[in-house]
Amino acid sequence: MLRQDEWRSDEETWEGVEPERKTIADETLTETERIPFARFAAVFIIGVAFFVLPVPWEGALTVPFDIFVTFIENNAAQYVLGMAWLMILGAAVMTTLAEVHRRDIVRLDEKTADRFTFQVWETNAAFWVLRLVGTVLATAYLFDVGPTLIQNPGVSGVIWETLILSVVIIIPLGSVFVNMLIECGALEFVGTLARPVMQPLFGLPGRSALDSAASWAGSFAIGFYVTRTVFDRGGYNKREVFIICSCFGTASIGTIGVFAAAFELLYLFPVILLAYLVAIVATAIVTIRIPPLSRVPEEYIAEPNVEPKLTGSVGDYVRLGLSEAMEESKGTSSVRAGWKGLVDGIVLTASLIGTVVAIGTLVLVTYENTQLFQLISAPLVPVIELLGIPDADVVAAALILGFADVFIGALAAVGIAPAAQFFVILVVSGQILFLAASGPMMMDMFDDIPVRLRDITAIFVVRTLVLIPIGAALTHLVSFAGLL
Repeated sequence: MLRQDEWRSDEETWEGVEPERKTIADETLTETERIPFARFAAVFIIGVAFFVLPVPWEGALTVPFDIFVTFIENNAAQYVLGMAWLMILGAAVMTTLAEVHRRDIVRLDEKTADRFTFQVWETNAAFWVLRLVGTVLATAYLFDVGPTLIQNPGVSGVIWETLILSVVIIIPLGSVFVNMLIECGALEFVGTLARPVMQPLFGLPGRSALDSAASWAGSFAIGFYVTRTVFDRGGYNKREVFIICSCFGTASIGTIGVFAAAFELLYLFPVILLAYLVAIVATAIVTIRIPPLSRVPEEYIAEPNVEPKLTGSVGDYVRLGLSEAMEESKGTSSVRAGWKGLVDGIVLTASLIGTVVAIGTLVLVTYENTQLFQLISAPLVPVIELLGIPDADVVAAALILGFADVFIGALAAVGIAPAAQFFVILVVSGQILFLAASGPMMMDMFDDIPVRLRDITAIFVVRTLVLIPIGAALTHLVSFAGLL
């Protein structure tokens, strides 16, 4: 994550200007060359097939992603959990070294700091403490020691044997294919094709499709970073940043896979992805037109670099998408991209799971031993019952738990009816902003807008209320089709 001094802008702001209107024919397109095109096409087909191609397996239809994950879970669970413990311990050590260096408690030479990429591990004091606490708890889970309060199967079984097991497999594995898609131009291709819908539906410049695709394919952290870079260059105003991060900084393909695996619904992975995409789009169309998003000023922190409004046929956009893909694909290696994706996925997982263990344990211990979340979520229960979703009390609590952590919110629904689990995946994943990661990161990265906790809370509430009926309609549609 970038530090504040690396992005701080002057206090001057600019109002927006009217974009120039151009046709795609006016653009200079990159020539389609044989080798870059072949690399793009092969990786695009293989990557998409890995995540969404239905294949028969053990008497049922599923996707290759599910087959890989299930095989590893069934044959190497203890090794994976041992690796998870090493990741959490390593992240805690690296974070401690990075923080004592950054805070001048113990100053290390810059060559050492660069060698160990301390900037990757820097965080705030709260997350530093959470990673340390997560190390202690992970040690207790791995070696089966500690009080029954945390060794209760409702806590350890969910956090360690279900959530962490899935996360440590799915995010690095998914990152291999996702990074190949990104490096070989698929991200630019898909993002470019989405441009014509961004302005009329969401009031966003077409370039925001790339930010959204980066979040969807990689992680919200990648999407936030891209958005921050464009914002600093005058490519987005404050309202556009708010909309992109809170409506399209979505849970990634890997995250959806974690939830589907925990619910034993990976065989429905393509259906879940499609339904989730529909839910995200429908929710964004509504939420950008009502407070708090509708009240964010359209101000720039740098001289506006407004994207021209491009017009053209479907064929023109395909040619433009291929041009962008060819530009990105030049000079890349699929093997190198896959290896980089694996390394990045492991680092991302290591930086994430200690916090998830700490917050998840606290939340589930509270959930198992008090009525706090049940009391808070009680007003939602009759609404969810009215919409015909089973296990309404557990579902309502899961939606509230989602504000603490998206993983914990979803995993609270383990063991309930499949239709209820499908609904929880759509709503909890679509809430987007949660306190364990994305909310604080948005507040930290965009403090010059500013983004405040009350804004994060308000957006969470609004998105949840909009998502509930949308998620219910999609759940009933999938159930009616006989898939649940």
